[in-house]
Amino acid sequence: MQVLIIADDLTGALDSAVAFTGGGRRVVVARDVARIPEALERAPDVLSVNLACREGDADTARARMRACVDQLDLGAVPVVIKKVDSRLKGHVGVECAALADAMAPERIVALPAVPQMGRVQKDGAVTGDGIDAPIALSPLFDRPVTIPEATTDAQMDACVAAEGRVLWVGARGLCFALARRLFGPLDPVDWQLAHPLVFAVGSRDPITVEQVEALRGALPIAALPDGRAAGDVPASGTTVFQMTESGAGRTPEDAARDFADAVADHLRATRPDGLLATGGETAQAILDRLGIGVLDVRAELAPGLPVSEARVTWGTLQIATKSGGFGDPDLLRRIARGD
Repeated sequence: MQVLIIADDLTGALDSAVAFTGGGRRVVVARDVARIPEALERAPDVLSVNLACREGDADTARARMRACVDQLDLGAVPVVIKKVDSRLKGHVGVECAALADAMAPERIVALPAVPQMGRVQKDGAVTGDGIDAPIALSPLFDRPVTIPEATTDAQMDACVAAEGRVLWVGARGLCFALARRLFGPLDPVDWQLAHPLVFAVGSRDPITVEQVEALRGALPIAALPDGRAAGDVPASGTTVFQMTESGAGRTPEDAARDFADAVADHLRATRPDGLLATGGETAQAILDRLGIGVLDVRAELAPGLPVSEARVTWGTLQIATKSGGFGDPDLLRRIARGD
């Protein structure tokens, strides 16, 4: 294994791992800590592990990190990355402390900037698009940490030239910079998502809602108020399932459970070639229903939209994941057209 990535949610685990695809490398994501042995059986060049702890408490995050590193020989992996949200959501400090205790790096370098997304690092803080006020980095850590200036990809590349045993802390911008350092210029992998395709839109982010509206009239859209089907669902072909609100006051947990059940039942019944899920929790729940624990990451359809493959009862399913607040209004329509 050349690279180990430890993330706190599924979309992050995939979005960071995709940086290392190409060149014949096997890039594998373990959907949770319990799937690490299954992932290691595939002899990955790059392993990304999802701790699935962003929405939980700090004690859970710490325990899952320790359970993760106990299964891995950190000293044998040249590059170790703690993948964090570029807006520093979750339990960054707790997870980094537990990983640093196990790894004993010579130094920790924090680089959560993603210049491609307009999120940069200046004066010890992350700022830019989608960030209301600069987020200071040093208060998140319980030990010394290096926090470089990083406002461009060129600066990111200069930052990752450091030698020695480093614990890298960052987001997709850091992963792509490290991939360029390790493997040279990255050639995009040409990939189109297989059809028929099921869109599972669990995110209610306004950006995603606008993207679904752009599909209306071109594809059948099945609304699932609070996760429950409210009408007829097409028996085959490319279909959009959209979580909506019913006003009935159901808990988000109950709605998410029913939504995942409905989508998984449809997938098993219609046996499509592709799935696109918006929102990490949506993807986690559907993959859980399908019994998918390990994903082989193949390519990036668009920035922030990785596509993976997994074995299912009817063959191979291509799975694309997208965070809720990402992409231009026409993104889903282009994917539906195969552009």
